[in-house]
Amino acid sequence: MKNYIGNLNGLHIKYIIINLVFVAASYLTHLIIGDIGLENKINMYISVIMMILILTFFISGRKKYQSQLNKIKTLALGEKLNIYHNINKKRLVSFTIMTIIASVGFVLSSNPLYLGFSILSILLIFLNRCSKVKISFELNLRKEEIEMIDKPVK
Repeated sequence: MKNYIGNLNGLHIKYIIINLVFVAASYLTHLIIGDIGLENKINMYISVIMMILILTFFISGRKKYQSQLNKIKTLALGEKLNIYHNINKKRLVSFTIMTIIASVGFVLSSNPLYLGFSILSILLIFLNRCSKVKISFELNLRKEEIEMIDKPVK
C-alpha cells in the first residue's frame, strides 16, 4: 500500500503525463497542419488573449490554493488531508488548463513561446510534488500528525 504522500505524488505524475500528451498532440497537430497563416493582426490578438488567459489561470489558481489552505489549518487531521488532496487536484487541473490554452495558442499562432509555457506548466507540477516537509509547513502539522502520515493507507 502507498502512503498518503505516495498517493499525492502519484496524482502529480498522472497530471504530468496528461500535460505531456497535450503538448505532444499540439506539436503533432502543428507538424501535420503546419502554419495556419493567420493575418498578423489576428495573430497578435490571439497571442494577447492567450497570454492573458494563461496568466489569469496561474494567478487565480495560486490565490485559491492559498486561501483554501488557510481555511483548513484548524480542522482535524483526516479532514485536512482529504481537503488537501482535493485542493492539490484543483491546482493540478489549473496547470493542465494552462497547458491546454498554451497548446491551442501554439497551434493557432505557431509561436514556440507557447510550448515554453506548456513546459513551464509541467515543470511547476513537478516542482510542487509533495513531501513531509511541504505538507507539514502548509498544514501546520504537529510531529505526531506527521508520523501518522507515514502510515500506509488501507
